[in-house]
Order: sequence, then C-alpha cells, then structure tokens
Amino acid sequence: MPTLTEADALKAVADGALKADAGGCDLSDDMRRLASSGILARLCTFDGHPREAQAQATVLRRIGRASLSVGRLAEGHMNALKLVTLYGTPDQVRRHTTSARNGAIYGVWGADADPAVSVVTDLDGRLRLAGGKRFASGLGTVSHAVVTAKHPDGLRLAIAELGHPGRADAAAWDTSGMRATASGSYDFNGVMAEALGAADDYLREPHFQGGVWRYAAVQTGGLEALAEEVRRAVSATDAPGEAQLHRLARIASLAHRARLMVEDAAARVEAPGAGPEAVALSLAAREEVEVACLEGLALADRALGTRSFVKGHRAELVRRDLGFFLRQADLDGKLRQVGAALCAAKAPVGEVWAG
Repeated sequence: MPTLTEADALKAVADGALKADAGGCDLSDDMRRLASSGILARLCTFDGHPREAQAQATVLRRIGRASLSVGRLAEGHMNALKLVTLYGTPDQVRRHTTSARNGAIYGVWGADADPAVSVVTDLDGRLRLAGGKRFASGLGTVSHAVVTAKHPDGLRLAIAELGHPGRADAAAWDTSGMRATASGSYDFNGVMAEALGAADDYLREPHFQGGVWRYAAVQTGGLEALAEEVRRAVSATDAPGEAQLHRLARIASLAHRARLMVEDAAARVEAPGAGPEAVALSLAAREEVEVACLEGLALADRALGTRSFVKGHRAELVRRDLGFFLRQADLDGKLRQVGAALCAAKAPVGEVWAG
C-alpha cells in the first residue's frame, strides 16, 4: 500500500466505517493505512515528554473521530507496545518494535473467559497457557496479543502470537455497538507465549489506571464526530432556529472541554515521576469524558431527530459505538480512586492539578 498522508488515511478510515460496521470488511486495511501514514509509529514513540503525550492524545482523538472501532484497535496497539517498552528486556523491545514497524498489529487482552487464562508451566521465559480471553478486540487483525495470565506469584503478562485462526471465535461478539472491532473470544489452551516483565507489573501505576486517558481520547473523538453531524445539519438550514444553534454550541463546548482535560491528563501521567494525583486526574478525565458524551448524545438526538436512529446514517453508527464504548469495567471504583486521592492530597482542590 502506498504511503498516505495522515489526513488521507483518516478520511479512508471514516469512509469505510459503515461498511466495517455492517461486516463488509475487517479493520486490517484501516490499520495498514494508519501504519503507512506513520500514525501508528507516532503513537508508539515513548519519550516521556508532556508535549508528545498531548500530541498522541490528539492523534487518538482524530482516529476516534474517524472510527471508534479503529480507534479502539489503535489504542490497544499503542498500549501493547507501551507495556513492552516499560517491562520488556532490551531484546524484546527491539524485536517487537521492529515487528510493529514491519506491519504487525498488537493488542492487549485482559478480560478473562471461564476458565481464566493461567500459566501452566514456566520454561525459562516461555509460558504454556491455559484458559481463554473474551472481549479480544481485533480478531483477524491483531497478530500479537499481550495477555494477562494468573500465576502463583501474581498476575503475569505474556506476548502470544495469534497464528491459529481456529482458536478465535468472532461469533461470541454479538453487540449493538463497536461491532467492527470483532472482539470475540480466544482459546489459549496449550499456547506457548513469551513472558513479559515480572509478576504484577501490569498493575503498576501510573501506567495501569493512569493509562485510561488513551481510550478517553478516542471517545472524545467520537463526541467530536457527533458534534460535526449536528453542525452539518444545523448549518444546512437556511435560517437555523435559536434552539438548534444552542444545541450546536453546547455539544461543541462539551467536546472541547473533554479534549482539554484528556490532554492535561496525558501530559501529567506520561511525565517522569508521575504519582497518584496524576493517575487521579486521568481517571477524572475519563469520568468527565463520559459525562460529556452522554450529554452530547442527548443533544444530538434532539438536534438530529430520527436521523440519529436511521441505519446507514453516520450519526446512528457513532451513537451506537460511543454508547457501548463508554461502558468500561468498574467505573464506580475508578471514581472512588479519584476521591481517595483528593482526600490524601496536601494541596487544596484548586491546586492539586494546577501545577
């Protein structure tokens, strides 16, 4: 595939979103477009500079605006390479970053099926696994998965090559939203995988809960896509009514507010020495994005009317995908962690995240 500009790649992703949602294609070509345009390489450069993190949040947001499903896979690829960079040996970092540059797509699969994935044997860094994963995003597109696995010493990470299509069950993914992600189940019984890091590395902060800014950035892009549909509808009217103009102003403001909070969280979490208060900001940003998206969905429904529910209309796809994507695990627990961090902070609320 020829080299694309970032704008051309994202336009192609957006143009194919409805077809992918309908099952007319998987997301392999879209991920290749992101790779060819250099987008994936930008997402997977980790130098700890706040401006870089903010730029990555912008890229994730733009991908999400084009397609939330593609954004989900791009964020997973970024997360996987981040884990390799954080916890891998120099040889692992070299091999897997080279593999990614050569077109391999990575993902992080943490949701366990029944039985959960566990380590059966540990043979000098090679782990034999048992059990399965669900919500395994990117079946048929992802070539390498960083998976969590239970072990007597704690939660282990393993890198598995997904070379056996018969282990994947895409039919297990039967949802109304994010259908194009093909997040079915995968059977890891007997799979040999490469150990990554030490026990419980995956749970280390600020990169575990603190990393939620990444998918919050993608979700913000979905809100921006919805706001753009409202803008097009309102501006297409010769004399927009006051109520419609108000709705457009409000949904655009919600998207902008969400963007600013996500960018701030990204810069603080990815800075060297980030602590609990930075993690709390990332979790608070996720909550703010959800609130903004839910309000934005309601505004778009009022502004667009029945068009929000017509199959084949972009707004209908975005509202389905966004509504589903917002449902992440343990949302109350995430917000509780924010409150606890604020209680433990020495500075007043107005200064905790101001420095």
